[in-house]
Amino acid sequence: MPGKVLVAIAELGGEILSLNHHCEAAIGLSSSAALGQLVWTLLPTAEFVETMRDGCRAAADGKDVADHSGKWQTNHGARFAVDWGYHGIRGASGTMGAIVVTGYDLGAVRRVQGEAREMLDRYQSILDTAVDGILTIGEDGLIKSFNRAAERIFGYRAVEVLGRNVSMLMPQPYRAEHDDYLHNYLNSRRKKIIGLGREVEGLRKDGTVFPLELSVGEVTVSGGHVFTGIIRDITDRKQVESEARRHQDDLAHLARVHSMGDLAAGLAHEINQPLTAILGHARAWVRMLDAGNPDLISLRDSMEKIAHQGERAAEVIRRLRKYVERGEMERQPSDLSASVSEALDLLQHELKVEGVHVMVKSPAGQPEILIDRVQIEQVLVNLVRNAIQAMTEAHIPSPELELVTVVTETPCGVCVSVRDNGPGFGATAPDQLFAPFFTTKQDGLGQGLSSCRRIVDAHGGRIWAEPNRPRGAVFSLWLPLSQAQGGGGLREVTRLGA
Repeated sequence: MPGKVLVAIAELGGEILSLNHHCEAAIGLSSSAALGQLVWTLLPTAEFVETMRDGCRAAADGKDVADHSGKWQTNHGARFAVDWGYHGIRGASGTMGAIVVTGYDLGAVRRVQGEAREMLDRYQSILDTAVDGILTIGEDGLIKSFNRAAERIFGYRAVEVLGRNVSMLMPQPYRAEHDDYLHNYLNSRRKKIIGLGREVEGLRKDGTVFPLELSVGEVTVSGGHVFTGIIRDITDRKQVESEARRHQDDLAHLARVHSMGDLAAGLAHEINQPLTAILGHARAWVRMLDAGNPDLISLRDSMEKIAHQGERAAEVIRRLRKYVERGEMERQPSDLSASVSEALDLLQHELKVEGVHVMVKSPAGQPEILIDRVQIEQVLVNLVRNAIQAMTEAHIPSPELELVTVVTETPCGVCVSVRDNGPGFGATAPDQLFAPFFTTKQDGLGQGLSSCRRIVDAHGGRIWAEPNRPRGAVFSLWLPLSQAQGGGGLREVTRLGA
C-alpha cells in the first residue's frame, strides 16, 4: 500500500508472528495466513530476498543494521521502492526475543518531500513578490528570514542580516531597548505592539532613519516563539501628508487675508479714533506754544492721553498682524475664553455698526487647552462673522449673538457654541456647510468653514452645526483638554453692539 508503513514481527529464525493491517493489505494475506512463513520470502521481491535475510539474522544477533532500499510487490502486482529497517526486540531477561521489520514507501516519502519543497517554493515566491517587507525573528531576536522587499527597504541583502539581531535595523534609542522589551514580553506576556500596527522608525544600511509602519504577529513553532514583522516604508506618504498640511496652512492663510477686506473698515475706524485724539491734543498744544503761555501740568496730562491713544492704535495693529501672520502651527496651553475675547475685539466695529447684541458666557477658572491661538481665533472670527452677515442679510430687527463656553467631561474638553437668531441654514445639510468650495455668498471662496474644520481636526477636536431654537443656527467647536485646572462658577459678560 503506497504511502503506508509496513510492519512485520518475526521470530529470531525469521518465521512471521504478526503483520500490521497495512502489510496484510499489501500482500493480500492475513497475519494468521502468513503465520510461520519466512519474512524474507514473503515481503521483498526475489532480488532482495538475501539482503532481507541477512538483515534479519544480524538483528536477531543484536547487531545494529543499517536501513537499505529495496523493492516490494503488492498482491495487485504493483512494485514500489521501499526503505527497509531491522530491529531486534529484547525480552525482560535482556535476551533477544523477536525481530521487527519495517518498510517505508520511498515514493510516498519523495512525494511528501516534493510537496514540501513546492510549498516552500510557493511560500518563498509569495514572500519575494510581496510589496511589503516581511521578516521573522526567534525568541533570541535573531533574524530568521528577510524577503526581497525588506532588502529593498533597508538596503541590506538577506545574507547580510540572517542570524543577526533585528535591532540592527533600528535607530537609537529603540536599538538599545529592543532586547529588554522582547525579554520582558516573553516573561510577562504583556503585549504592546504584537497584534497591532503602529508607526515607528527604521534604520537603513546607509544610516538613514526613515518612518515605517510595522505590524507584528506571533506563532509557536516546535514549542518556541517566532515573531513576524510586516514593514511598509511610509516615507512618501509622510511627505505627501506634510505637503497637504502646508497647502492647508496656505488655504487657512488665504482665508484670513480674504477676510481682511471685510474687517478693514472696522479696523480703520478703530485706529482712526485714537489717531484723531492724538492729533487733537497735539494741535492744541501747538496753539498754546505759539501763544507763549504753555501750562506744563496740562501738557503732562495731554502727553499721557497721547501715549494712551497711541497704545490703543498699536494694540489694534498688533491684533491685525497676529490674525494674518503666517507660520507653523504652534500650540501652547491657553484659556479658550481669551481667544473668544480676541475674536470679538477684532469684530467690535462690525458688531456695533450692525447693532448686534452679544452675550458671552464662560466658566470662571476655565481649564487650559493646548491650541494654536491664531488659528483658533481664525475659526471663532469666521463663525462670528458668518452669524453677523446672516442676521444682517435677513434684516433681523434685533440681532442677537451668544457665545457659550462649557467644560465637558465625556469626552474631556472645552466646547464653544456660537448661537444666533438669524435665518438658519434652511434645507442645506449641516455637514455640507463644511465642504470645500461650498458657499452661499456671491463673492465667497468656499474655504471659510472648510478651513475651520481642517484647523479643528488638526487640534484633535470637532466642529459641527445645528439649528437653534426657536430660530437661527448654532455652530460649535470642541477641543480636547490639555490639563485640567479645576472648574468654577459661570461668569456672564454683556456686550452691547448698538
